[in-house]
Amino acid sequence: MVVTASKSGTVGGFAVKAAAMADILKVLARHNPGLSKTALMATGKVVVAISAATAQLTTEQQQKIVSREDKLAEALGAVVADLAARDTPLLTVLTVERPVEASKGAGLGKLLELDEGRRRLSTYSTPVRIEDWAGAVAGPAEIEKAFGTKRSTLHDWQKRGAVIGLLKGERKHVFPLAQFVDGRPVQGMSDVNRIIGNPRTAWQWLTQPKPSIGGAPIDRLKAGKIGEVIAAAEQDFG
Repeated sequence: MVVTASKSGTVGGFAVKAAAMADILKVLARHNPGLSKTALMATGKVVVAISAATAQLTTEQQQKIVSREDKLAEALGAVVADLAARDTPLLTVLTVERPVEASKGAGLGKLLELDEGRRRLSTYSTPVRIEDWAGAVAGPAEIEKAFGTKRSTLHDWQKRGAVIGLLKGERKHVFPLAQFVDGRPVQGMSDVNRIIGNPRTAWQWLTQPKPSIGGAPIDRLKAGKIGEVIAAAEQDFG
């Protein structure tokens, strides 16, 4: 069979010479003597369409198809059956009663310098205290006093992602208290931190109600539902 890229007699974007189509039909008729003329022609067109689509793939892609030959017939059968079952055409023809107006956007505009961009952004932003969105927070000294957790231990937990530290000011970190149970980090926090990657984003996600898991992820972690919280984080950020 010869598949070419000429513009006439195309099937799936490729052209099949009449002689090649005749050869395909002869082979199909010889090996399937029970096929009617209508079935023979339909089968021939399916073979041509599949061949044309395969010819556009890279060699690597073609090799992958050959290596999964056991699944190929099943997949093609499902596609053909789906097309045969459709009662409506694949394309919907729309009637346009008047000329379509061509429009063009203004684009992104001139690129701003960093300082100017920050200045303009500041006119839209509203300062919010970290406690207003993160809940109760405490610094290392307060946590050591409340829980007896040494600063070195807290630093190690933060380094491993076992706790979330939020930057307050330029250098100081504070730690949301809701992530601690009996002075220790909630199990599963390191997995959530690893998946999301950004402490602020992670804490916002952990504290927002998520109906698909029945509540805020941080509360589900405390309830021992670590697996479902990790799965939800991977679905949202993975």
